[in-house]
Parts: sequence; C-alpha cells; structure tokens
Amino acid sequence: MTTITFRHTKASSSEVHAHIVDYARKLVHAWHQWQAAREIESMPFDMRKDIGWPSADGADERKVM
Repeated sequence: MTTITFRHTKASSSEVHAHIVDYARKLVHAWHQWQAAREIESMPFDMRKDIGWPSADGADERKVM
C-alpha cells in the first residue's frame, strides 16, 4: 500500500508577491478585453459587420458582459 502525504510549506513573501502580481495582471487583462468588447458592441451594426465582428444571434441586441 502506498501512502502519499502532503507537507504544506510556508511560501516566501516573494512567492506570495509574485502570485498577487500575476493575479492582478490577469484581472487587468480581463478588464481591458471587457472594455474593448463593450466599445465594439457600442458601434453601429454596419460598422461591426465591416470589421468582421459577429452579430448577436442575428439580432442587434447588446450582449451583457
């Protein structure tokens, strides 16, 4: 029989800082994507069609982000 144990070691402050910075960068990236999508969705349908943005199921409805 095999026994697997997990020893939780304290992360150093630099590792914790790196994880927080990585998470913050992901949040900022997601926020920028959301803003860009909102700006594109606010454009007139014809302009979105010209740039190749997909329509919202054939209707000109605003998507909830």
